[in-house]
Amino acid sequence: MLPPHSPGLVNLCLSLDGLEPTSQILNFEYRAPSVHDPVVSSEDKSKWEEFHLQMRLAYLLFSTSKTLDVLSNKLSPTNLKEAKKFALKTSNISNSWAYLIKAIEDGGISVAQAKDGFFELSLKNTIREWLLERVLEGCKTTGYDAQGLGVIHLCAIIGYTWAVYLFSWSGLSLDFRDKHGWTALHWAAYYGRYGHAFCCFNLQFFCVASFGFFKF
Repeated sequence: MLPPHSPGLVNLCLSLDGLEPTSQILNFEYRAPSVHDPVVSSEDKSKWEEFHLQMRLAYLLFSTSKTLDVLSNKLSPTNLKEAKKFALKTSNISNSWAYLIKAIEDGGISVAQAKDGFFELSLKNTIREWLLERVLEGCKTTGYDAQGLGVIHLCAIIGYTWAVYLFSWSGLSLDFRDKHGWTALHWAAYYGRYGHAFCCFNLQFFCVASFGFFKF
């Protein structure tokens, strides 16, 4: 048995006949234990991909904030009225915090579920505030991230069905196309987010019935 030692060359003293203290001296090398690449399961890979999309979404929201513009510009009465209507329609989001806190205090969810709920609820509130800024300025289009996707497209890929209703209530178009010409409905269908695609289709169908237009 050799005692633990830091990596490097050491002298190994051998006694060949058991009588002489040292019959031969050899060099012996301690080597650092080999580090194997961790095996990433398909489930972990999927979670990392989703987290990466969430990070892209969060960065796009914060990097395109219009808070300073809203504060420095004079707001039109029409935009202010629309903003108040949007804020009222989405006020239930604030209640979601109370439900999440109660579920945590009652021990009804795991730590992982609590973290996921907190992260999603934070994004939901941020998107609400982000949309409210655009309503106040009267904007009808949004920006893109470095890969050419907008907020509604990233929400569709992740599967945030609630984002469809927020965008609809804000007055921003659900047909807003990314730099490749795809809408949120395209991305939802591509990634198999059928709930999101169903919501997009229903709301767009309502626009057809009401206003007689549809772009896909």
